[in-house]
Amino acid sequence: MILKLQEEGKLSVHDKLAKYFPDYHNGQKIAIHHLLTHSSGIYNYTDDVDIEDSAIVCHPVSKQRILEAFVNKPPEFKPGARYGYNNSGFFLLGLIIEKVTGKPYETVVKEMIFNPLAMTHSGFDFLKLPASIKAKGHEFLDAEKHIPYKHYDSTFAYSAGAIYSTTGDLYQYAKAISSKQILTPDSWKLAFTPKVNQYGYGWQTGQFSGRNYVKHSGGYPGYMSEFIYYPDEDLTIILLNNFGTYEQNVWAVGMGISSIVFNLPYDNWKIRTSVKTDKTVLQQYAGTYELNKKRKLVITEKDGALYMELPGVLKLPLFAENGNLYFLENFNTQILFSKEGGNNRMKLTIHEHGR
Repeated sequence: MILKLQEEGKLSVHDKLAKYFPDYHNGQKIAIHHLLTHSSGIYNYTDDVDIEDSAIVCHPVSKQRILEAFVNKPPEFKPGARYGYNNSGFFLLGLIIEKVTGKPYETVVKEMIFNPLAMTHSGFDFLKLPASIKAKGHEFLDAEKHIPYKHYDSTFAYSAGAIYSTTGDLYQYAKAISSKQILTPDSWKLAFTPKVNQYGYGWQTGQFSGRNYVKHSGGYPGYMSEFIYYPDEDLTIILLNNFGTYEQNVWAVGMGISSIVFNLPYDNWKIRTSVKTDKTVLQQYAGTYELNKKRKLVITEKDGALYMELPGVLKLPLFAENGNLYFLENFNTQILFSKEGGNNRMKLTIHEHGR
């Protein structure tokens, strides 16, 4: 919607926040570009919300109350300095859309996207939908726990994530991307061009097994989602489920399906359980491992837990399956540690996607 409004001359991604919110702290340095790319440094308001806040966030809440949750918080970094996923930035984008169109954000979404693409099963007020047609979200959903999650009111998530939809409707959106509907080809290219941390305007870019993709994961209390589009192959994979929360995703399942479609090796998903491991065992695995001449993998131990880090990219906890076999919680990945020959060096073997 921001890029569509830019095409119509109603705003520019280079506009400063101060143009729309004159009193906003640092508003002269933060541009719409920073909000779209999660590089504004603004405090992320959803960091302060948990299940115990349901008495507030599961009922209608004013936009002003949400703004008060982050506008006076000190910035986490200078605008443009780095990437940090930020729901506050997208909340502000919704308000900007309302300011330049003179219409509620939800109305603009319907007029620009839902109606033209016949997305008749998409909307905002999920709480008011009949129970018979909606998937109830769960905080935990496994063999031992079955705990429903109280769903946030759409006014809380607003333009940062209040839309409900179906795989069928999202496929209508995917076809619009493929055929360059809604936006001009130049605007779609702008959206998919990486700016910060391989992130474009609302899209993560990258490669899977040498194939380019644009994608976005979703982790939201009670739900997880994945939307993956391979432009060169004109392939779309859409995944929705009804358990999970922030920072969780089903990208690993998407990688498995991608492998099947591309006729690559793959593993079926396996539920693994962790065992407690002595700290001295963990410490012997800590160190720097050479993946190749250009890339290194760092294993660290902290407070009795093991972490795997690709410097400057990501840091993930490892869970012990047994003494020397570990796994990543949200990926179908195993890491095996073993001694290499007689030189007392440690060897690390990664098993992923059947390879």
